[in-house]
Amino acid sequence: MPSTRELKRRIKSVKNTAQITKAMQMISATKMRKAQNQALAGRPYSADLTQVLFRLIKNTDPAAHQLMRENDGKKIGIILVTSDKGLSGALNTNLFRGLLQFLASSNHSSGLNQEFIKRDSHVRGNDNYVFFTVGKKGRQFVMKLGKELSADFENHDLVTFRRGAQLAQLVVNGFLAQDLKEVYIAYSHFVSTLRQEPKIVNILPVDPKMVELIEEDLKADIVKTNKRSNGLVNNEFLFEPSMTDLLEYALLHYIDVKIYQALLETKASEHSARMMAMQNATDNAKELVEELQLQYNQTRQDAITKELLEITTAAAAMN
Repeated sequence: MPSTRELKRRIKSVKNTAQITKAMQMISATKMRKAQNQALAGRPYSADLTQVLFRLIKNTDPAAHQLMRENDGKKIGIILVTSDKGLSGALNTNLFRGLLQFLASSNHSSGLNQEFIKRDSHVRGNDNYVFFTVGKKGRQFVMKLGKELSADFENHDLVTFRRGAQLAQLVVNGFLAQDLKEVYIAYSHFVSTLRQEPKIVNILPVDPKMVELIEEDLKADIVKTNKRSNGLVNNEFLFEPSMTDLLEYALLHYIDVKIYQALLETKASEHSARMMAMQNATDNAKELVEELQLQYNQTRQDAITKELLEITTAAAAMN
């Protein structure tokens, strides 16, 4: 049984740890509110842009644009968005688990709550993957897998549209050069403070069916978060200068916004998961302090009782 001195040292150490985790919880809570507001504010714009693109696609020939056609590329590009730091619970682990299932699947589909393109290409065991990572955890994961890493970015607290545009330019150039056959983005979708879902979404080639599905999902998210769209559902559009010219711009901007929104969702998920992890750590530390305090009192009481018995026994022996 540990001595009272050892128990005191452990109690002090756990209390100090609890103070640290409490401070980290408060910092994450502050950052979480800002990140959540940014992620939720970006969804209506993404939904409206998706709807505009869907209407352009319906009124033009999808095969006329290279970004909507399959090519003869051999590699599959994956943008992996994770956090730079740990202490965020199972956020990154769940994303990695879903990505491993995705890489092992024969048709790039899974039973997870994710958006997947169900295609019959790319047999199981395909190693022709090239990764574009955002976040140190993602880079470390790719290096452990032994996959090709084409580009790596740090995931700073300040999420900028420029970063999303840089990633978009990389994958679009690779797709147009026919180095990449398909491009996906893997990230953590923010649902609530207590829930974050791993998602793997198709980026290129742009599939009209997936655009329609994503449009419906985004509108559902807006309804859930009490955000209203601009009323584009029943309105007719007037396109200038022409639908064909606008389609190219809309496609490129759609990819930019899609990646940027994924960065926002990941950042909101990261701070939410870290806040909950630090809250759980603080609560566990408090429970451990109570248990150690009880053990300390019992040990101290046993020592006092033992001393009293020794005194009593000595006094009886002297008499």
